[in-house]
Amino acid sequence: MPMPPETIPDRIEAAAPAAVPDHHRVAHPGLFIFALSAVVFAFSLMQTLVVPALPTIGRDLGATAQGTGWILTAFLLAGAVLSPVVGNLGDRLGHRRVLLAAVLVFAAATLVAAAAPNLGVLLAARVVQGVSTATFPLALALARDLLTGRQLATAFGWIPGMVGLGAGIALVLGGVVVDALSWRWLFVVAAALIVASAAAVAVWVPRGGSPRAAGSTDWPGTILLTAGLVGVLLAVSQGGAWGWASPSTIGVGAAGLVLLGLLIRVELRSAAPVVDVRTFRHGALALVSVLTVVIGFVPYVCYVALPLLLQAPTSTGFGQGMSVTVSAVTMLPSAVMVFVGGRVTPALVARCGGGGTAVIAAAVMAVGAAGLALWPTTWGVVVGFAVFGIGNGIGYAICAQLVVALSPAAETAAAVGLNSVVRTVGSAAAAPVVTAVLAMGAVAGHPAYPYSLAFWVAAASSLVGVAAAVALVAHSRRA
Repeated sequence: MPMPPETIPDRIEAAAPAAVPDHHRVAHPGLFIFALSAVVFAFSLMQTLVVPALPTIGRDLGATAQGTGWILTAFLLAGAVLSPVVGNLGDRLGHRRVLLAAVLVFAAATLVAAAAPNLGVLLAARVVQGVSTATFPLALALARDLLTGRQLATAFGWIPGMVGLGAGIALVLGGVVVDALSWRWLFVVAAALIVASAAAVAVWVPRGGSPRAAGSTDWPGTILLTAGLVGVLLAVSQGGAWGWASPSTIGVGAAGLVLLGLLIRVELRSAAPVVDVRTFRHGALALVSVLTVVIGFVPYVCYVALPLLLQAPTSTGFGQGMSVTVSAVTMLPSAVMVFVGGRVTPALVARCGGGGTAVIAAAVMAVGAAGLALWPTTWGVVVGFAVFGIGNGIGYAICAQLVVALSPAAETAAAVGLNSVVRTVGSAAAAPVVTAVLAMGAVAGHPAYPYSLAFWVAAASSLVGVAAAVALVAHSRRA
């Protein structure tokens, strides 16, 4: 039976190894945390680094708008599939070994993307880059293996904070690099950072605790997981283009759900499942998954809508007429606040408990999104999106802590990897939802109404996260 999340700091420390062999000890905890944070930051950059460059890449490679959109979608799809699979390998074969292998593959794919002669090669490279999504669960698993007490709390503030910080900074960096150089330099810069982070892991991260005994690979589970996730995410990400009621969207989505249902039956009977669905039978983890969907969905609503709002000509009556770079800089304070949110999370958990901190995270996100809806001007974006960023940073950190705290120690990377899938589904749903909302709102008459409506959707979604977090608090008190 899972312990209540209000005791997260004690449970995380208790879940760490009682005695770590001398050759596994962390000689320099600060450098250890920095190395793992750098790897996750590199992955996070790649989530949104190409967003400002998508129109430029499409023109350069002669791609259609739909084909260009796959540059982002391919990464999300591959990451959703590879994260739990690679996380499971880390649990079985050793987290450090698998993390280094994943980062090196990530670096190689990024260099291929930089030199891609056509869209097909670039998409293939983006699919392989999706392996980087597993760096997040692997990094958290290593922290849980080798750190305790205050050092572990620090790691759980820094590492999740990198997810939002990197995604926000990437929007700025992407705009600057594309304006000054070319889109290919986006991948060159990223590759340099990836290689540097791999070197840091090799030098400052010792091997983690003993992996589970290696067994046969769960190929049926892996195939069902892959096919099911691809079906669901294809329907979510392409529903706007195919039509939400079209046979393609309904058929692909339904097939994905059927395969995921079959996955549950297969994994319940497997001795070494690639995804141990039994871990998620508890009500607490189900509620954390709802909160995680919100944490993934709401930021991408802003990532999609804000650049359009800020870069639209002033003649529209609502646009700010900014360049790509200036609009990205306007969004930069939010990225900084995401990092701050992650750093203050340990103190909030110590004072308010895990469930209480989750309530704060979702509530602050709702306030920030409502501010954007009410005040969609330059300063409104700076202030409202910065407030939103604090809540989002707390949300990233507390979801990671809750999943780690509620999952068995031997399955940390796989559990966090599966939670990353849930977050990715939320992120993938944002773009088609925003597109549909902007299209519906355009008939209202007021020029800024479609964007305000999108931000109200973000605020309402955040309130769903508040409800899930409140239910989590109630669940922990009953446990």
